[in-house]
Amino acid sequence: RLLGEPAGREMASAQGPQWAGNFDCAECRRKRLVGAEFSKSALEKHRRDPTAAMRCKTCVEAAAAAERGAAAERQRQAPLTAVGDEDAVVCSACARAHAPAAFNRSQLSKGVDKQRCQECVANAEKNAAGESKGRYAARLAEAKLAMQEAEASGSALQKCATASAYAAMQAECVTGLKPIKLGALRGGRGRGRGRG
Repeated sequence: RLLGEPAGREMASAQGPQWAGNFDCAECRRKRLVGAEFSKSALEKHRRDPTAAMRCKTCVEAAAAAERGAAAERQRQAPLTAVGDEDAVVCSACARAHAPAAFNRSQLSKGVDKQRCQECVANAEKNAAGESKGRYAARLAEAKLAMQEAEASGSALQKCATASAYAAMQAECVTGLKPIKLGALRGGRGRGRGRG
């Protein structure tokens, strides 16, 4: 049994209990989503203006996939360019020459050393999303294990510290806010420099 958990109740998954949040997606109309369902910039925008419409990561990824599909269709319909044409653009990730239609406008404006084709951008986004979820699950499992070890050790200080770290990770998932360590903001002790 974990600290703060009722007797006889097991965790629902490796990520802990399923929480209800306080955020709504304007596009798919899902309600009570946790902060982890939204990007950091969307959460910051919502904190500045609570009336601003927010889109969850799922809707944003679906819109990006639709845009990539439309761009791929435009590329298929565009005439093929040979590698030697002056219009061909080289992708910095896969080092292949493509027609300009294979790139988003934002990628073309980045310059020769940084522009990536739509296929490479899609692969990078897919990998980054999977890695982020994997890192969070690993951190949460590590914190849960540390909490269980502290329970077994019997040290009240360890129990409190590990339970606080585990709760802070879950709260970060729900609210989208990173925990703040009290006293770590000023870098000094006491209330001032002294009286002169």
